[in-house]
Amino acid sequence: MFTLYQFTLPALVWAMVLWRARSAWVSRPAACLWGFLVTAAVALTTRPTHVEQAVRTLTGLPDLSILLKHLTGVAAAYFLLEYVFAIHGRSSANQPGPRRLRVLFALTGAAALTLIFVFWFQHDPDAPASRVTDAHLGDTSVRAYEGVFYLYLGSATVMSARLFWTNRRGVPAGLLRVGVVLMAAGSAVGAVYIVYRVVFLAQQHSLPQSAGSGRFDLLSELLPVIGILLLLTGMTLPPLQTVVRYVKDQRALWLMYPMWSDLVTAVPTVAFGTAVSRTRDLFTIGDRTLDVAHRAFEIRDVSLALRDRTTATATASTEAPEPALPPGQRDPALAEAVWLYRACRAGDEGGHRLPAPTPPARSGGGTPAEEIVWLLKVAAHYRGLRDEPARGRTVPDEVPV
Repeated sequence: MFTLYQFTLPALVWAMVLWRARSAWVSRPAACLWGFLVTAAVALTTRPTHVEQAVRTLTGLPDLSILLKHLTGVAAAYFLLEYVFAIHGRSSANQPGPRRLRVLFALTGAAALTLIFVFWFQHDPDAPASRVTDAHLGDTSVRAYEGVFYLYLGSATVMSARLFWTNRRGVPAGLLRVGVVLMAAGSAVGAVYIVYRVVFLAQQHSLPQSAGSGRFDLLSELLPVIGILLLLTGMTLPPLQTVVRYVKDQRALWLMYPMWSDLVTAVPTVAFGTAVSRTRDLFTIGDRTLDVAHRAFEIRDVSLALRDRTTATATASTEAPEPALPPGQRDPALAEAVWLYRACRAGDEGGHRLPAPTPPARSGGGTPAEEIVWLLKVAAHYRGLRDEPARGRTVPDEVPV
């Protein structure tokens, strides 16, 4: 048996179970997804030899772990199907009637497996648990048992693959859609595995006198691993999108902090709340999208307030206007940063007149996302201007654009 089955894959699925436990009961889709992870983890955990021996010791039944593996496999397929129905949005499929039919179908399959296993199988107390099926693949009892299992599993995986695939365009583009496509691919690989196993089992003959646990088949072991890994990856990508957005928002807050801090200190009336240190701001947990928007609004409001103040107090300048820079050297973001820097410090410079207001040079457009991109450019220049005095340089009154 692969080491991947013995430890790595079950450990990975159990880690997913713990990770998703907190949100398991937030909604019905989340509960179904968590149910799939729990039952899949149990099914995978029954495979290692030491687990088989532990089940035998606790129950006194030599091959109960095989039945547990298949029953939890049926449950995993049921929960996956319920999850895809829940997110697909088909109201008819989510009505009590269709739900009860799906439950009945799963319970019927589980009951049939149990009855065949208990009353028809040849149980050998001295043989490995897997021998009850692997070494008797040609027996009528095993064919019936495997037929019931693969009939239910095949139906569930084919339907799940179809629903995941048709639902991909109903979700926003990006990691969320990629996750749905990967889950469709994982379900499709599961369906391919079912077809392969049915053909493989049809070609086998009983080997009741052979030693060991029966014939090892590479594809029979490898295909489920690929399918499960695709499903797990697809489930991980949508939450990963939240993490990516959080990191992006935190980076934007960190980069805008020096300029924002100076501006709200100059005009404290525009702040949405109590200012915090830059380090504490960095380690704030939770969705920061609204915080980034608030920070952009505060910077915009301070800029407007400073422009109103300079318009009211600035004296007319008789000096000749500074010549414009060549087109290749024009930088509206730098001009905006210089003006904000001088305007914030005008009252602390011994009566220095406020700089003449420059027209807003917002080149980003009107959407919040474009505004934030613009402010990040301005903030980058502003951080450089804050470092100029420490280098013995003087910040100009204005930069022509």
